[in-house]
Amino acid sequence: MKAPRIVRSVTLRSRRGIILFVAGTVAIGIGAAGVRALVSDSPSARTHTEAEGTVTQTPVASPAVTDPSPSAGPPQPSPSTEPAPDPNALADGLYPTFIRAVDVKGATVTVDVLQVFVGEAEQHQAAIEDGVDWEYFMYDPVYVRNENPLLRKLPVAGDVRILFYGWCDYPSRWAGLTELRKEAASSGEGWYYEITVVDGAVVGIEQKVASSGC
Repeated sequence: MKAPRIVRSVTLRSRRGIILFVAGTVAIGIGAAGVRALVSDSPSARTHTEAEGTVTQTPVASPAVTDPSPSAGPPQPSPSTEPAPDPNALADGLYPTFIRAVDVKGATVTVDVLQVFVGEAEQHQAAIEDGVDWEYFMYDPVYVRNENPLLRKLPVAGDVRILFYGWCDYPSRWAGLTELRKEAASSGEGWYYEITVVDGAVVGIEQKVASSGC
């Protein structure tokens, strides 16, 4: 009859041990939870948690936009350099001249532009201004002043009208220039010629008496 009591006693002790083990385990769990709660409420824990939950976004630099260089257009032609105007060129008009040379084939005349005074009063006054003896020029139809020795070579137009003293008609350019070359070479300054210039070319030539020859 003693054996069954022993078994009961052991069984009771076993149950108590199990209960105590369970209670201890629960207590440990509650304590650990409390500690975890305290740790999580601490500032360092919150900072750590916030740091873990923060996503660092690195700003992405937008690509630099450069203005495209203007496309080069077609090469521009360099401005043409116009020749400087001839300061000795004759403007359109009528000029008294001595003809110094004639090129028949090239159709040019070389002229020496003069000043011509017509009428006794003007002639006399011009002679006085030039300091010459009026008696030597008083019977000439004109008084000629030639202060500038500059010679100009001018082209002769194809339809030039050449009139010689005493002639009634106009020869062709070839015939007129041929005769003009003879007159210029033989008569010296006994004749002067009024030339008409248009656009730099001679379009008219008329022979005039310069001295009486007396």
